[in-house]
Amino acid sequence: MLGIKNFDFITEKVNDFTIGDLKFVTDFKYAIEIDTVSLFDVHNNSKLLIDFVLIPKGDAPKFKVTIHFKKIGSLNLSASGTVIQLSGFEILNITDKGWDSTKYLVRDFENEDDFKFYCNDIEVTAIEETDLIVG
Repeated sequence: MLGIKNFDFITEKVNDFTIGDLKFVTDFKYAIEIDTVSLFDVHNNSKLLIDFVLIPKGDAPKFKVTIHFKKIGSLNLSASGTVIQLSGFEILNITDKGWDSTKYLVRDFENEDDFKFYCNDIEVTAIEETDLIVG
């Protein structure tokens, strides 16, 4: 889907998965991979690791999904100190806009001012069943 690496990690466990099934953010790690000695060098890459809670349709088990986003731009995040609830989460392929290496817009379209960023690469790195109580 959309060129997301290892997307099949999710679809192997949840057949009818859609991006909107990612309902909560429980972990959010932003870092810079420094390629040279200068902090502001163009060769440095920003990365974002996010743990989502995936709530499938029906009575299927819940999962924790870790997704790695690379080369982050225009990161907007507003959080209140608890898990971040997503009400309209989506990942849009925007390569047709011709913005250098920016390929994706990641956002919660219901709360775009609270959760939105651009990136050029997305990879699912892990999925595991979780017992988190939601509600």
